[in-house]
Amino acid sequence: MTITKKSKIKLNPSVIKALIKSSGFSIEEVAKKSKIQKEFLEKGEITIPQLKKLAKVLKRPLVAFFSDKVPELPRTIDYRLNRGKAINPQVFLAQRRLLYLLHKLKEMGVKNSIIPTFRSIKSPFELAKLFRNYLKIETIKNEKPRVALDKYKQVLEDKLKILIIEYPLRPLREKGLDDVRAFSVVYYGLAGIVLNEYDPPTVKLFSLFHEVCHILRRSSGICSMEYETEQKYKEESFCNKFAAEFLVPYDDIKNELEKLKGYDSDEHISEVVDSLSKIYGVSKQVILLRLLHLGILTDEEFSILIKKFEDEKLRKQGFVNWKEKFRNRIGGLVLEVVRQAFEKNILSFHEVIEIFDVKTKYAESFLKHNDETTRII
Repeated sequence: MTITKKSKIKLNPSVIKALIKSSGFSIEEVAKKSKIQKEFLEKGEITIPQLKKLAKVLKRPLVAFFSDKVPELPRTIDYRLNRGKAINPQVFLAQRRLLYLLHKLKEMGVKNSIIPTFRSIKSPFELAKLFRNYLKIETIKNEKPRVALDKYKQVLEDKLKILIIEYPLRPLREKGLDDVRAFSVVYYGLAGIVLNEYDPPTVKLFSLFHEVCHILRRSSGICSMEYETEQKYKEESFCNKFAAEFLVPYDDIKNELEKLKGYDSDEHISEVVDSLSKIYGVSKQVILLRLLHLGILTDEEFSILIKKFEDEKLRKQGFVNWKEKFRNRIGGLVLEVVRQAFEKNILSFHEVIEIFDVKTKYAESFLKHNDETTRII
């Protein structure tokens, strides 16, 4: 029998259903995007050209459609403010990418993340202090937010074996589905965090330690991190306070405030917030959160000011450093483990490119020891 472009092949309907489910799209959306009738998708009867189009829509390799079973994504708690709305399909893609990298780390001998346990700690501020002492790290101040973010990432990856990657989730304020600022998962003992690639470094810093708190509390999930609703959801409120204390410690900010004059005056508060934001490399919203915790701002004043600073919109990207972008999508922990495996001939260069999912020139660069991605693990 000769198979032509118009010949239909029979695929396992349950496999197609599982692949669609893990894409974040409904079957109706997939049918529309792939221009394949819903009934044929449900029956698994499609042509080769349709299969190629379906694979492109679902962002899956062709071999996935001939598998006997599709692994399910681990269940994650949805902490978003409007958690009744559908999650952006890009988040599902980011989840699959993170799980793939965690799986590869397992294969290359990284057994488990090192997640400390702090028993009977009910205060997020106390937990942040204990965690900082555990890491033996000082507060990073007067650094560019990007530099501070990279330093904190390296500490978490090196000491705790937590994989941290950045991925292009939906940009903020884009119409349609709710944005996701970050999410975390624990997969067979390995913890991973995904930050929104579109967020500025100041926001990523807060998202990072918000997710670290979730991992410490064994409550990983998908987060939007709404500052103004922090009292509404206890778990999110706890993680917000933890992140704020870790990045902007109570005692430290009190000392900085003493150096500034007029911080209790409405007309100077904006200047103070701006100054503190630059000192700690965090967003102005985080500084406002700290001033609320310190009792310098009332709930009402906080609500007014948080809206005032909401106009800190994302700037349009000009020059894109693709090497940095791809490196962040891979994560420092994966880069170093893969580099060592390649040097020991455990991985071929073809396998390295497959794991990194980048062009040859970037893979070659990442494998060099003089590259700035070098880690000590």
